[in-house]
Amino acid sequence: MRRHRAALVLALGVGPAGCAGVACDPVTIVVARKDERSQLRSEPRGMRTDEQGRVSEVRREVIVTDYWVADGEGRWYRVPEAAWRAVAPGQPLPVCR
Repeated sequence: MRRHRAALVLALGVGPAGCAGVACDPVTIVVARKDERSQLRSEPRGMRTDEQGRVSEVRREVIVTDYWVADGEGRWYRVPEAAWRAVAPGQPLPVCR
């Protein structure tokens, strides 16, 4: 019982602080520039066992593209692909700050 209560207190104390990075402060910016950034990432596909019984991770290399827009002050914002394609420089776009 005592351990359960301690875990609950810990979860309540860490919970709000852990969600602080997820909060969105919506703001509308005027797009000054657009950029498309691709990078190679390795993602896990599963596990396999070789002939000698050793377990190893199976990974796959994939190209991931992130879409970014900049406001007139030079701040960059990551946006979904659909929003990036729909907006042109000089147009307003709602983003999370």
